[in-house]
Amino acid sequence: MAKRKTALSSPEYPAYVARYRHDWERLALDVCGMHLTHQQCPLAFSIQQEGCRVSVSSGHGTGKSSLLAMLIIAFMTTYPKARVVITANKVEQVKIGIFKYLADYWQKAVNRFPWLDEVFTLTAEQFYAVGFQKSWSVGIKGYRLGNEEALAGEHADHLLYIVDEASGLSDKAFDYITGALTQTDNRLVLLSQPTRITGYFYESHHSLAKTSPDDHGFTAFQLNSEESPLVTQSYIVEKVKQYGGRQSPEYCIRVLGAFTKQAEGMLIGRDDVDRGFINEVEHRSEWGYIAIADIAGGEGRDSSVLNILKVSGFDDERVAESVKLLEMNTGVDGVEFAEIVEKETQSYPNITIGVDADGYGLITAQTLEKRGIDVIRIHWGTPVHSKTQKIRFRSKRDFASVMVKEALRDNRLRLNDHYSVKQKTLNQFVKIPYKFNEVGQWRIESKEKMRAEGIKSPDIFDTYAMAWLVDYIPAGMELDHTNSSDELLAWAKQSLSH
Repeated sequence: MAKRKTALSSPEYPAYVARYRHDWERLALDVCGMHLTHQQCPLAFSIQQEGCRVSVSSGHGTGKSSLLAMLIIAFMTTYPKARVVITANKVEQVKIGIFKYLADYWQKAVNRFPWLDEVFTLTAEQFYAVGFQKSWSVGIKGYRLGNEEALAGEHADHLLYIVDEASGLSDKAFDYITGALTQTDNRLVLLSQPTRITGYFYESHHSLAKTSPDDHGFTAFQLNSEESPLVTQSYIVEKVKQYGGRQSPEYCIRVLGAFTKQAEGMLIGRDDVDRGFINEVEHRSEWGYIAIADIAGGEGRDSSVLNILKVSGFDDERVAESVKLLEMNTGVDGVEFAEIVEKETQSYPNITIGVDADGYGLITAQTLEKRGIDVIRIHWGTPVHSKTQKIRFRSKRDFASVMVKEALRDNRLRLNDHYSVKQKTLNQFVKIPYKFNEVGQWRIESKEKMRAEGIKSPDIFDTYAMAWLVDYIPAGMELDHTNSSDELLAWAKQSLSH
């Protein structure tokens, strides 16, 4: 029986290694058909070095995933019995991202060097050398807080440990990862958006970064999307507008790839709130009324609020102004609150009523429905739906809260300035703590965390935020019994698009 061919027995392999092991820029072009950008080239050179420590802070679109795919091919094919480990919070994203590029580049590689296809195998989830499926391979490890020990146990003479979304990993996780890097050629590469100014990833660009060429610290890179030839100017212009300018924390993180002290703190500043009380908003399309009902109940809540708003537009183009805001104490129960909502909304044509239906609000919603009143039940802890929103936001609460911030910034929100609620509105708006998670999504702190920090439940703010989760019917539209709710919404969206 013929002996199975492996890379080590292949007559082509020694010359391939001699040609490319120490020249990955050449390998990128010759093997993968990839022209490295001016940002990717020095990064590839640094990771090419034996025992390297490299940390990359990156904006969007700089070619990070494509570069990683090329580097994996380079390391795997030029070092016998090499082991690559990719750690990420979301394993599926690694398969969709890096493995997609791996498949593209590997096809080019085997077209140019057909013998590679005989001694290496690439599937949708695996890449390994024939005959060495476990020891000469690429592995993916998922990361979960509290299960850091799963990252331990990796040992090889030639080991490339890649940590994606590194900003979100705990210091304990890095203790396990770095504890495995005991051999001379054990390389560590960290990549992430710079979402925190604490933790191991942050320190890899600061206290753990190299201070001289002979230092054994991290070689740190910042990949700025503005400087990448892979990013169009129209994209940059769009993001400047979307994120609120080049100085905004989201732009710094997602585009500039820069650490910013604004990565966490309070969502809205005092000046924006003060301006919100006097904004003269302009409705550029047909408008309608919505009412947001948020009832007190459970830990951390201190009042029930009914906010009636005049609104137009959708999402980041919504214009809203509060025409009536009522705050009630905790003595009002769900049924009584429903009676108040019914009474206060009767005089507003075609008004849409949204009720925070989690917890005690469910009673209010059910009571209104039993009385024949249509209600939009709001569950704002659920994930956002659209792909565009998912890039920036984890939940509807995060989305809606940031929409309030941006509406104030763009003069699209007028706050109710009645003396009975003005001061409390101000106090709540300037105490909404936030941060960015490991993938650069906005994350508004939980009510439990706010309570632990001495911040009362922002019930008034919540009603403004929920106004971005409720659709409306133009006030001037004539309704009759033949209108279905789907028809009304379709009509409204169609009219607003013109």
